[in-house]
Amino acid sequence: MNRSVLRALAILVTFALAGHAHDALAQVKWKHGLVKAKADAGFFYMPLERGLFKKHGLDVEYIDLRGDQHLMRALLAGELDSIEASPGVSLNAIDKGAHDVRYVGSTMPGNPYALYARKDITRWEDLKGKTFGVSAPGSTPHIFAIVMLERNGVDPSSIKIVSAGGSSGRIQALAGGKIDAAGASTEFIPNLDKFGIRVMGLAAEMVPEYPRFVINMRAGTIQEKGEAVSSFLAAYMEGMHFAINNRAEMIRVAAKVTQSSPDDPQIAAMFDETKAKGYLSIKAEIPKAKIDWLQQQMLRVGRLSGRIDLDKYIDETHRLKALTKANLS
Repeated sequence: MNRSVLRALAILVTFALAGHAHDALAQVKWKHGLVKAKADAGFFYMPLERGLFKKHGLDVEYIDLRGDQHLMRALLAGELDSIEASPGVSLNAIDKGAHDVRYVGSTMPGNPYALYARKDITRWEDLKGKTFGVSAPGSTPHIFAIVMLERNGVDPSSIKIVSAGGSSGRIQALAGGKIDAAGASTEFIPNLDKFGIRVMGLAAEMVPEYPRFVINMRAGTIQEKGEAVSSFLAAYMEGMHFAINNRAEMIRVAAKVTQSSPDDPQIAAMFDETKAKGYLSIKAEIPKAKIDWLQQQMLRVGRLSGRIDLDKYIDETHRLKALTKANLS
């Protein structure tokens, strides 16, 4: 092989390596926070599983934290670029002075939530004077219980409230007879007989105003990362669109993330419920009316010091750009 050929090959290799280096540099680093994965995790992990973030120029890492409060603290500390959490936690943060928080989208404004009770409690009036397990006073399970009781003719001031941990902890406490009722995710419905409990009502039917998840970012992150914000949202949209139209793949990913069996009835039930009741927001619309409803309930139970002007904290700019990038406009 003569020198001119070798020189040409060397040049080609150099350009190829430079191209790969450029691609690596072009991937914007991004950390996204979510609450501990549940049976519907396939919807939220699909964009990561299918490489959709990389397709849009992002190197995304998911950070799985125990609860909404942990997510918000990490966001405000600059440890995360975005979080997916109940709007209640962002309302609390804004109320306490975190005016940098922004609502940029929502993956699941519908809420797969239910009020569970002991199996021998069959009527709403039977819940009067009973003990309800919540994660904390004024929390989602507490507000949910108050509204459900009111809408079924029961005075919520008659019940006793006790802290009983997260969803799994509350269900275990209910199954063990330590409490009489509790609100929790609908993922436990396939195992009602196992726990010896019953469902009194679903949020989707009795409290459809209650929002589940919004996507929050800081104004500083939006300004700093610019175009990457709409790219992140576009990838998320594409992932959810694929997941809701591919049942088997959503179940596979959820089982992988939660280290469960693909035959787990909870995962299949969550997919079917989510699709049937339209919980997902494929275009990531920000549920302003639902957030406003939630802040009214939080004001009622003393979790907010005053009304928040949501228009100051909603940023639709990058979601609208994302619709075009994801071919969903």
